[in-house]
Amino acid sequence: MSEPLISILVTVYNREAYLGDCLESILASTWQDFEVLVADDQSSDGSVAIAKAYAARDSRIRFFRNEKNLGDYPNRTRAAELAKGKYLKYVDSDDLIYRHSLAIMVEAMEAHPDASLGLCHSMPEDDEPYPWKLSPEEAWRKQFLGRGCLNCGPTGAIIRRDAFFEIGGFRDWGVLNDTDLWYRMSARWPLVLLPPGLVWWRRHEGQEFSIGNAERIYFENGHALTLEALESAECPLIENDTHLATCRERRRYARRILSVALRRRQPLEACKLFCKSRVAPLDLVRSLIG
Repeated sequence: MSEPLISILVTVYNREAYLGDCLESILASTWQDFEVLVADDQSSDGSVAIAKAYAARDSRIRFFRNEKNLGDYPNRTRAAELAKGKYLKYVDSDDLIYRHSLAIMVEAMEAHPDASLGLCHSMPEDDEPYPWKLSPEEAWRKQFLGRGCLNCGPTGAIIRRDAFFEIGGFRDWGVLNDTDLWYRMSARWPLVLLPPGLVWWRRHEGQEFSIGNAERIYFENGHALTLEALESAECPLIENDTHLATCRERRRYARRILSVALRRRQPLEACKLFCKSRVAPLDLVRSLIG
C-alpha cells in the first residue's frame, strides 16, 4: 500500500471517557486517505482496551504503548517518529474533529506546498476568505502587532512532517511547546490560516491548564517565550516592528501584573512576577494610560 497522505496522531493518557468519541470523529471524516496512530503513555484506566478494539476493527489504526510514561510532548514526538504521512495531524484524545475538517486542512496545504504549517484561526476575519497564506513577516505582524494568528492548540494544526523534523520538533517549553513550535515554523516558512470551527476542544477538569497554578505558568512562560521569539535571529520582522512588538508585550505583561496586585489583591504575587520579568517601572505607568 502507498503511504497515507496524512498521519493522525492521537496521544493518550487515561482518557477512557473520551477516546472512543475522538476516534469515531476521525473515522467519520469525508477525507479517508489517512492513518491513525494511537500512542498510549502508560494509561492505568481502560484507554488501552479501547484503542486495541478500534485497531482490530480498522487496519488504518495502529496502536503503540510506551514502555514508560514519557509525558505529554515527548509522547507527541514519539507519535510523530512513527508516522508515515506527508502531514502530521494531532487530534488530542479528548477532542473531536468534524467530518469536513481533514479535507479542508489537507486541500489547503496541498494548494500551498511552500507552507509548513496550517492553523485554525480563533476568530472570523474579513480580510479575505479562508484559507489564505501568510509570509513569515505577515504572520508575525498579525501575531505580535495585530489580533493574533498563532494561538491554537495542536488539534487545530496540520504540520508538514519533513519541516517538523527539520526544525527540531518540540522543545522544552512545557505547556507552551506547541506555541513555541508555531513561532519557529512560521518564522521560517509561510503559514496557512485555516477557518475557525474545524475542531471541538473539550473542556474538563483533567486538562493540564485546569490544574493548580497552570494559569500563572501559561502567563509567565508565555511572556518569556514571546520575548525570546522577538529577540531570536530568525525573527522575520523589520527592526522597528520588532521594537514595537516588544514594547507592546511588556505593556501587556505590566497590565497583568497590575491586575494581580489590584484586582486580585495579591501584591506579593505581583511583586514576584515583576521581579522575574523584564518589565520596567515605566512600563507599569504606560500600561495605566493605554
